[in-house]
Amino acid sequence: MKKPKDLAGCRVLIITGPHSGKEGICIGKAADGKKWAVSPDDSNIILELIFEREFGLLLDMPGDNTRN
Repeated sequence: MKKPKDLAGCRVLIITGPHSGKEGICIGKAADGKKWAVSPDDSNIILELIFEREFGLLLDMPGDNTRN
């Protein structure tokens, strides 16, 4: 699977740390340019996470399939 270039606005699942198992939204690239800024749905904090190691994309099957 080809990695998307821009994850901003995508729904994600956090898979590590204290928010593991929680859904959230990717805000965009983190300041270091390597990680992504992710905001968990249950919090107003911003996490800096590595795509595919610390979070993954959620697929919205009944939604717009052009975004999956």
